Amino acid sequence: MPKRTTHTYSSEDAAPDGPDSDLFVYYCKHCGSHVLITDTQLQKMPKRKTDKSYVLDKKKHLARLNINEGGKVLLKRGEGKLEKQYRMNCMGCGLFVCYRSEEDLEYATFIYVVDGALSTVAAETNPQDAPVPPCISQLEGGLVQVAIEVEDRQQRSAITRVNADDVRVAVAAPAARGEANNELLEFMGKVLGLRLSQMTLQRGWNNKSKLLVVEDLSARQVYEKLLEAVQP
Repeated sequence: MPKRTTHTYSSEDAAPDGPDSDLFVYYCKHCGSHVLITDTQLQKMPKRKTDKSYVLDKKKHLARLNINEGGKVLLKRGEGKLEKQYRMNCMGCGLFVCYRSEEDLEYATFIYVVDGALSTVAAETNPQDAPVPPCISQLEGGLVQVAIEVEDRQQRSAITRVNADDVRVAVAAPAARGEANNELLEFMGKVLGLRLSQMTLQRGWNNKSKLLVVEDLSARQVYEKLLEAVQP
């Protein structure tokens, strides 16, 4: 596990002019913990082509972060290029919410906010008792159901996002006609440490929205394993 340290960082040089300037507060979409204060709206920020994350330029905008360090991750992008990410997680629930390219947060020019990770509305749950998101539910008999949204025709298999609504899974095969199902099951088996016999697709054989039911893990265990595997 990466070493986790807490940072509250403010880009004072980009602070808004005067007390009447608008500030936007963003919260973790899952648990409602405060993550970011900035002087621009996420929707107005440019987005990366690779993972659709929002690009916050700290030289132009305020970037006040309340996060835990999530460690360094190396990702393979197109043409065999390696991308270095220093990830930042929600302090309340540990959800991966943003990242940067430089190790030192103070000197990072850009903060990349994961698409769908933050909201302007704070959840009503206590951040210290953050629940497993609704897309991962405990069923009777020790089974766990996971709502999955497949991103097909991608370069690699990967968990790209975990939010309240679904778990986003990239696969190379097309989702139509069920061609992606075998790849999805094999990949989820590796992520969760399960055999194919311990997993069942209950719905969505021929489309991108699927329901996966797994055995021998709790909903919390499934959630934690998925978070560890996220690669946007």
